[in-house]
Amino acid sequence: MDKVALKTTLIKAHQEMLQQLRDEYASYQSGGNLNLDEVRDAGDSSHREETEEYLQALERQIHQREHEIKMLRDLDFGHKTSVTMGAVALVNGQYYIIGIPACQFDFEEKHFIAMSADAPFYQVLMDKKQNDSFVFNDKTFMIESIF
Repeated sequence: MDKVALKTTLIKAHQEMLQQLRDEYASYQSGGNLNLDEVRDAGDSSHREETEEYLQALERQIHQREHEIKMLRDLDFGHKTSVTMGAVALVNGQYYIIGIPACQFDFEEKHFIAMSADAPFYQVLMDKKQNDSFVFNDKTFMIESIF
């Protein structure tokens, strides 16, 4: 598995989402922001408040994506022999990427689930090695490979 290409793909996908958020922010800001001088009734005021709330929510999402991109860039995706940050683990036929915000995507015709170090599943999976098994939510899992 080419983990360098995997990391590059993840960063690119996050950058594309960040750009979409920035574009949406700019579009919404220019089209929906009422000038205070134009506020004539309660409906105008309500619209302005909704716009401001939506823009604030977009700003939080933008900052979160920027933080996620930094996390991805800083994450060591080198080969691992145990399940640690930056590892890709094949568990019961499913690929898991450790140490990035939760998401799912396809890469090289394989489906991946990403999880942060705070995920309960990772807490049980942490530091396990190839061929180790463990139980999570009353189900037995086996680590087939670690990349």
